[in-house]
Amino acid sequence: MTDLETRIQRLEDLEEIRRLKHYYYCHCVDRAVAGDASASEETISRFADNIVADFTGQPLAEGKEVVAAFYAQAVPAFLSWCQHRVMNEVIDIDGDTATAMWYIDCPATFRQGNPAGLEGSGFIAGRYAEEYIREDGVWKWSKITALLDVQKSFTDNWRSAQQVNSNR
Repeated sequence: MTDLETRIQRLEDLEEIRRLKHYYYCHCVDRAVAGDASASEETISRFADNIVADFTGQPLAEGKEVVAAFYAQAVPAFLSWCQHRVMNEVIDIDGDTATAMWYIDCPATFRQGNPAGLEGSGFIAGRYAEEYIREDGVWKWSKITALLDVQKSFTDNWRSAQQVNSNR
């Protein structure tokens, strides 16, 4: 591969990872929470078989089936509406693997009776630390870590927010 081809491939990889996050995560998870079951399937199609999901306040989920159940069942049980907004990504690519850090701001409506006991309208904020693998030319998640600094209803806002640097 020439230098120009290598540089173009890197730009294409960056855009594919951005699309993975923007479409297959933000757009599809928001649709799934709103009741579109096919959206969960789109997200799950981009999970590597050995994916790990580690969300602040949640048990560690390992393996495609367990993580798929988390996204298809636990997330919609927690939220009745959400609007994921990710930004300020830093993506590093090394051949067929990559890592990224994304900031998230997510206005949400918490489902009544959710496990966290949050009620009504609220806000989720923090960072996603992610790992990816390219399988058969398709970028997939191998690890999603959600470091959630804020998970609050608007009655509390984020006055007691603290930066979460590790879940374990």
